[in-house]
Amino acid sequence: MNKFFVSTPLGYELSTLAEMKECWPYLLGKDSKTHSLPFPEVEVLQGGLEFETDLFAALQLNFFLKTANRVLLRMTSFRTKDLPKFYQKFKALPWREYLPHSHVEWEVAAQKSRLNNEKRLQESAEKALHELFGTKAGSTSQTPCAAIYIRMEDDLCTISLDSTGEHLHKRGWSVLKGEAPLRETIAAYLIKEMIGEATPAELQQVTLFDPMMGAGTFLTEARSLWQGQFQRPYSFQNWKKTPKLFQSPSFVFNYDLPKSAVFKAFIGMDIEEKMLTVVRENYQEVEKQIKAQEKDKFQAVPLQVYLQDSLQVYHQDSLKGSKLSGEPLWMIVNPPYGERLSGAGLGGLKGLAEGFCGLYQPQKIGILFPEREKLSAAPKGYLIEKELKINNGGLRCLFTLLTRL
Repeated sequence: MNKFFVSTPLGYELSTLAEMKECWPYLLGKDSKTHSLPFPEVEVLQGGLEFETDLFAALQLNFFLKTANRVLLRMTSFRTKDLPKFYQKFKALPWREYLPHSHVEWEVAAQKSRLNNEKRLQESAEKALHELFGTKAGSTSQTPCAAIYIRMEDDLCTISLDSTGEHLHKRGWSVLKGEAPLRETIAAYLIKEMIGEATPAELQQVTLFDPMMGAGTFLTEARSLWQGQFQRPYSFQNWKKTPKLFQSPSFVFNYDLPKSAVFKAFIGMDIEEKMLTVVRENYQEVEKQIKAQEKDKFQAVPLQVYLQDSLQVYHQDSLKGSKLSGEPLWMIVNPPYGERLSGAGLGGLKGLAEGFCGLYQPQKIGILFPEREKLSAAPKGYLIEKELKINNGGLRCLFTLLTRL
């Protein structure tokens, strides 16, 4: 058994725990068949989840978690106040079982400890690795094979090995980006919160509409919300202990995954013509990767995108064939705060909510907006179902979810 820490954005911990519980029954054992391990006891901490389980099972969480940042293998924890003890403890860890060479990336943080010099901690750890692998400092031209995390707090040292590599919000299917794109982990979290207790059967009747789609992050995340991320690389695939199963491009076909829930259709609007191409290409890449996973079970989900200012009255003739007038319609939007909304004469969040509810009369609408403009009252015919505090690129925002009465 190994100890792991799944890091999450603050406030996402319970959502990530729910994701773990959803995917756990479908993970593989070392025989390439569905495993039978019990779900581990999970300690919910600020900014993540800590638990003990089988190495093979935990590594697979990288494929499925949509609201997490990364999955760390805890190598050890110990108390120390001096550098020699740190060096000996670090060197005694089984690095040769995991790393192919000594060139790694470092994440070192130290506070409230006698050993609070981060540079010296890293230099000591580097020296230990070079001695273990028989290399000299600065002598390698190899690309980093892993990232090692060292944290010193209150004289407690925790050393972890990153199994993820690039941050998990990098899904491996966003071909193009727009300006100030919404991070995928935020989009996934908000979509899950919007879905709430809705059943798969109910979702399959819903059209999801993003009226200010930008690069279409809400649309691609909603389409792929229940899909694994198998085609992007992960750091653990370079480990010496990586099972051969994960070195095969066809390992995904060993999973006995249930048919995923998905929305009936997706619609997007934007006032910039170039974003229509961006969204189409990103969405096509998602569909391509899902089709590669599902093969004969694959069913395409339609996407319609329109060059139109969604704050103006839409014309049914120009949107003939769309699902905007059908039921049920859900809307989700991360508007460009400030100038555009002011220019449209709608003002802030109040005007935006009233405008969208009046124009489209959605069954649900979720709006991400700066926290300072909290909605004091719902538009007529709607109630405020949820208000979630979100850190969006350093800006304190509130996700307001409105439901039609």
